[in-house]
Amino acid sequence: MRRSDSEAIEEALEDAPLEALAMVRELLSADDADADVWGYLADCQTELGDRQAALSAWAHYLTLDPHWPEAYTARAEIFADSGDLRAARAELGLATELAADDPRVLRTEALLSELTGDLNGADVLYAKGEEADPLWPAPIRYRRNKALRFLQRELEHPNVQTEEMPTSAEPGGFLRRAEFSATGALILYLRNLERDLDGDSQLEDLHDAALEALDTLQAN
Repeated sequence: MRRSDSEAIEEALEDAPLEALAMVRELLSADDADADVWGYLADCQTELGDRQAALSAWAHYLTLDPHWPEAYTARAEIFADSGDLRAARAELGLATELAADDPRVLRTEALLSELTGDLNGADVLYAKGEEADPLWPAPIRYRRNKALRFLQRELEHPNVQTEEMPTSAEPGGFLRRAEFSATGALILYLRNLERDLDGDSQLEDLHDAALEALDTLQAN
């Protein structure tokens, strides 16, 4: 796979996942034996919310390259998002057998800890991941009261609330970053917002992540 193709797909994935998917399918039509292309197919399907298609693409990837831990951690996250923690742990176990100290494996283990309510244990694992590779920094943890007041002030919504993590996979999965309550309140899940923000992030970065989550919620 050419570097220019991968760069184009990664750029499109952020804002135009359907365009990225079209690029990937064109590459597959020319060569369906390239594991990297199947990985990008899985990324596209994940971004588009098609969990089953993403799992299938990762499964095919593993027939071509069964030794890449991130394929297993990606499948674990998809299972975790849908609420199937048993399947998520099984995939994580396979990743751990390959590379127990890989930061991606540690971060997936941290995610499963968050989903089972062990927030302190999760933060220990995120820190271990950062120690293993600084390119995978632990998420920032904003002061909760300060973050809530800031978001209530900055977001154009009359009732903003924050929680740590969803307590149910429905609607939208455990990794959803926001949802509207039955009374119309905007609930923001701080840990799902913080996961892609590192220690240098400011409250403005949290606002940007929350605004993106709100835009996605309203678009659906």
